[in-house]
Amino acid sequence: MSVFQFDAKGALPFKQRITANTATTVLSATNNVLIVPWFQVNEINGGTHNLTVDIYDGTNAHYLGDDNGATWNAKAVTAKASYRSSHGLILPIGTSLRVTSSDASGYFHIHGINVIVQG
Repeated sequence: MSVFQFDAKGALPFKQRITANTATTVLSATNNVLIVPWFQVNEINGGTHNLTVDIYDGTNAHYLGDDNGATWNAKAVTAKASYRSSHGLILPIGTSLRVTSSDASGYFHIHGINVIVQG
């Protein structure tokens, strides 16, 4: 038995290539809540850049991770490595999932699944 019930569209894949060192919006919860069961970020160049993944509410960036946000805030990455989220995310209406690279050319790919909650 579920305590929560909601209408949702099927799981929708997303992918984005990060090509700059500014925050790149990957998903936007403009009109509906989004559930992101998982995502993965891959370093594609062989470099050792820093990676930041956050949820942005239009004013503040909220960093992800069980360690007060240190997991995905300016994370030093290993060349050609893949990093997968350890738990799902909920993007409330008006928020977005963003990725930032410390390298001017980006050099990250992000992909995952999101579910649009109808409401």
